[in-house]
Amino acid sequence: MFKQKVINFFKRIVQHPLVKTPLLAFGIIAIASILFFSFLHVFSRHGKGFPVPDFSSLTIKEAKGLANNKRLRLEITDSVYIATRKPGTVIEQNPKPGTYVKAKRRVFITTNAVNPILEDMPNLVGLTLRQAKSVLQLQGFRIASLAFIPDIAVNNVLIQKFKGEIIAPGEEIPKGSEITLVLGKGFYNESTVLPRAIGMTLAEARNLLHDASLNLGRYTFDATIIDNADSLSARVYSQYPNPVGITSIGFGSQVDLWLTLNESRIPVEQKPNAEKADSTSEFDYSKMEFEEVLE
Repeated sequence: MFKQKVINFFKRIVQHPLVKTPLLAFGIIAIASILFFSFLHVFSRHGKGFPVPDFSSLTIKEAKGLANNKRLRLEITDSVYIATRKPGTVIEQNPKPGTYVKAKRRVFITTNAVNPILEDMPNLVGLTLRQAKSVLQLQGFRIASLAFIPDIAVNNVLIQKFKGEIIAPGEEIPKGSEITLVLGKGFYNESTVLPRAIGMTLAEARNLLHDASLNLGRYTFDATIIDNADSLSARVYSQYPNPVGITSIGFGSQVDLWLTLNESRIPVEQKPNAEKADSTSEFDYSKMEFEEVLE
């Protein structure tokens, strides 16, 4: 009897206009919210992402075909010319390969131009290696290698070559071409400091070696390198000659490198404890001097 009275009491409360109307509105909002989020979940294909394929080295036609198969939209944002890469192929993309995206995502690519962009060869003769390197970079060229001959002008450009032949200033060549510089090395077998390239990318290491008047020799990638994107991110874990045992090396010498993506293979540079020893020594001496004064 008591239970029935309680039920009837709540029924009267629920059926009261001041209670029934807000409850009805709340119910409608709750149902609408459930339907909205269910639609949003289906529409956005939550959890249905897939990795972006690697378009590098593919022709435009091949890249578009692969993008269509993956239900991706391909857009060309820029075109450059790199002499060492096949014309008309993809050289860079965003998002990077392996990035998880959803269908119909746009992938922006940079292609290697079919026809090279021509630039005037600058006059580098008489410039220092550092100056010549800066001028080449501004013109869109790169250093292929460094050669040295006996001359009083140490590390100054004596001859500039393109594809093994002397090239005159003002001659048009493809942008991105590699230039060989012939420099002086003195008459007494002068040497340069051997730098440490451990932990650097291949591009960084090549740049460091050129700054030190050295050449990049053979470079080897380990099994962690699968594609072109990996090779760009790989870092040096070993070099020969090793800077630990050799501190100086002749101008134009080659340095061989080994690269990996495995961070555990890259040795951490051990900093000498000279600073600590020096600070300790200074402290001891000052303490001794202080004690002598007290005596």
